[in-house]
Amino acid sequence: MPDALSTTTPSHAHEQTNAEVLLWQGKVRAGFAALAGAVGLILHLTSTVTHSPRVGLLTLLSYLVVNLWLGRSARRRGAARDWMVAVTRASDVLFMLAIAYLLMPPQHYDRVWLGGFAILHLTEFYFGRRLAWMVLGGLVAGYLGLVSNAIANGAVLSWTSELGTAAVFTVAAVTFIVHYSNFNWRLNEIVSLFERAEGGDFSGEYDAAADKRPDSVTLVGRAYNRVRPQLANLVMTDALSGCQNRRGLEQQLAREVSRAARTGRELALIAIDVDHFKTINDTFGHLAGDAVIQEVGELLRSVARTGDVVARTGGDEFMLLLPETNAAGAFRLATRTREEVSKRRFQGISGKVPVTVSIGLVADRVADENVVHDLHSRADEALYAAKDGGRNRVSIWTPNLRAIAVQRAGQALMRTGT
Repeated sequence: MPDALSTTTPSHAHEQTNAEVLLWQGKVRAGFAALAGAVGLILHLTSTVTHSPRVGLLTLLSYLVVNLWLGRSARRRGAARDWMVAVTRASDVLFMLAIAYLLMPPQHYDRVWLGGFAILHLTEFYFGRRLAWMVLGGLVAGYLGLVSNAIANGAVLSWTSELGTAAVFTVAAVTFIVHYSNFNWRLNEIVSLFERAEGGDFSGEYDAAADKRPDSVTLVGRAYNRVRPQLANLVMTDALSGCQNRRGLEQQLAREVSRAARTGRELALIAIDVDHFKTINDTFGHLAGDAVIQEVGELLRSVARTGDVVARTGGDEFMLLLPETNAAGAFRLATRTREEVSKRRFQGISGKVPVTVSIGLVADRVADENVVHDLHSRADEALYAAKDGGRNRVSIWTPNLRAIAVQRAGQALMRTGT
């Protein structure tokens, strides 16, 4: 299979899956066509059938050409659109009906339903309910066409019997399609949950209570629900500090910004940086530095209020997200955090040197959901102001800090000569 099928992207997953299925089913079709051709040749040599072999050969070649063309197109593009799938299913139905017409006596036409069910099963299982309904309609219409043609040519067939056979098959097929479509729908729900989890969203849960007749899909859904908290913890939590990681913070920030935009309430973001952390690493080693990060994370979680989000966003960088908090409330919490850190005797370095933090904060009333980047930038600008002011202090963002940040960036560009 070409590389195009191995580089699956979410936007093309459906069409790429179609292509993969068409390619492996193409081999089955080729084998079935070869078998049908061999049977037809034997029946012709034994004079069992009266139809011209040229008609049978033309039918066989047409079927192979259509499927070969679709298969090559799917392989070249690495994807197969729905119309390509529909053409393959239509060719399957027409080829099977042609085999019945060319190779079977009219009294055995009812054997068409065996092959028809195989086509219906493969269609429903791999391509869904809508195409399965189309296949069923084509099978019933084609079978009734065969019977009508046979009766018109003098075959001893009973419309009552043939219609009854078609009705029995239709009822069985409808039951099958409804059952499997429900099965596939629930399975797709689980796939959707895993896709959301891949993006860091673990808010969804499989509704196992809605399954009135639990089956294997229900078991998978319940298993996902059981491991969902552990998966969320692994994906959204920084292993060293025990705080949320950057992904977890961004997801919580987007959620809180959206809620604040609806309610018109304020939101605060606090940026925290451990002062002279490189010196701690260079003096005591990285293991000691890791221990300090772990202790800082514990301290921040103990200081934070219920509903606040504590995250480690970099090596020695942390952020606190404070929903429904104004600048005064954020400043009080930031000040308390700075004081708690400065008076703590960190066990990771045996209390040999003091550990302090610089803190920058921004608080604002959220007007819309497009302020996430601005909140990050303003918190960072306030943090830089705290560090430039001598560290171990809290700085609140003001518009003047934006001008200072722009001036600092310009000076940095001049120094680098760019």
